[in-house]
Amino acid sequence: MIITVALPILKQYWPLREPRVTLLSRNVMSKMFSPHTRFLCVFCLGLTVLFHLGQSVVLGQETTGQKFGDLKADRILFLGNSLTLHGPKPEIEWFGNWGMAASAQDKDYVHLLTAAIDARTKGKLLLEPTPVTGNEGVENILNIANIVERGYATYEVSKIKKQLGWKADIVVVQCGENVPPKDFDPKAFDNAFKTLLDDLKTASNPHIFVTGNILWANPELDEIKRRVCAQDPAHRTFVDVTDYAKDISANGPVGHPNDKGMKLIADTLFVVIAKKSGVHRGALSPSAEQADAPQR
Repeated sequence: MIITVALPILKQYWPLREPRVTLLSRNVMSKMFSPHTRFLCVFCLGLTVLFHLGQSVVLGQETTGQKFGDLKADRILFLGNSLTLHGPKPEIEWFGNWGMAASAQDKDYVHLLTAAIDARTKGKLLLEPTPVTGNEGVENILNIANIVERGYATYEVSKIKKQLGWKADIVVVQCGENVPPKDFDPKAFDNAFKTLLDDLKTASNPHIFVTGNILWANPELDEIKRRVCAQDPAHRTFVDVTDYAKDISANGPVGHPNDKGMKLIADTLFVVIAKKSGVHRGALSPSAEQADAPQR
């Protein structure tokens, strides 16, 4: 892939034939390098630059120009709590670094949903969760339990600067379960949540899909989310996931979604995103397909 992209460029700017330069520079260069040696040096330099820039598009980890119906779908971002991403916690026998408590990374709702979008676009959305060993990669799967849920009173844009720099086209915001009920300040949460979504809009004006509370009902929080989403209906969509709490078999280890629960969440999100994109059919499962009906 790199050779395919870089070779025509290098040939254009550094041809194999002798370049038209002054007599002095030609003599100097001919003594230093042969034409093929110069080409090899520039080619290696180009590879080094690409590596340090971390251009995943060139490296084949990500495709560009993808559309999911009417939505641009080159980059996706997930901001959530432990349902979206949780690192290893041996004391509760959790050893994964993905959405708790899926049996494997590709079974959590983040990866199920992304795979479903990829199947539609024929592309490949890049997913790089916050690693266990440190801050590396794009980190477009981020746990915001401390940033927004527990820390809504002190939220500021610098806390998700890296994620905003990713400039996602589609953003899923899943949060609420860890908001402390004691001394809850609705006005402060409303302000923080609005600021979060405004920050996302300023960064790349993505289509944002905000889930309601999943593990249990929280009408007060959901109403705030609905209200903030309604302020920009063209780019913000509230996603009702109350069906999850109605199916106890969807709850798995440590009180978090098992594979069935993760699929239910992914199905629900996919149907809503598909509607927003203008694609009205093609849910992940027959049950989700049935939910894809015109709203009354």
